[in-house]
Amino acid sequence: MKFSIVIIVFLLVSGGLSKQVKAQRYLSTNRTVRLYKVLDVSLSSTSAVFDFSALTDYDNGIYKTGMITATVKANVPWKLTLTLSNNILSPQITATPMPATVIGIKASSSGTYTNVQNNAPFFVQNNRGLYVVPFDLRALPAFQYQTQEYVGDFYFTISDQ
Repeated sequence: MKFSIVIIVFLLVSGGLSKQVKAQRYLSTNRTVRLYKVLDVSLSSTSAVFDFSALTDYDNGIYKTGMITATVKANVPWKLTLTLSNNILSPQITATPMPATVIGIKASSSGTYTNVQNNAPFFVQNNRGLYVVPFDLRALPAFQYQTQEYVGDFYFTISDQ
């Protein structure tokens, strides 16, 4: 009987210790993060001039590595397209106007130049993120055009895919 009283006292004491209640209170609140479509491009250029002052330049063309660099920031898959104000480089008053296709462009990481023209615009594309895309340009007019300066406006447009 003594033994059973000790067990009962032990159970009462241990049960009382485990029933200590702590006061708790839970609160919650919502926070919202709103993201909007981001498509941003900035351009930098090392030079805007192809200077054909050497005879070998007419034979071989002038190649400018990293002539234009585009910095793209986008949180959606993007496409950067190059178009021109006109398929002919100005001035257009010469007997043989210079077509914009004498200029070729490629992303520095690719292997082939694409002739610049509006009916088949040049583009690069990628997934969301921050990208620095250097472009190489080539000018190859040969001996076909009158002596003067020719100018063309290049337009880079960023859009989502």
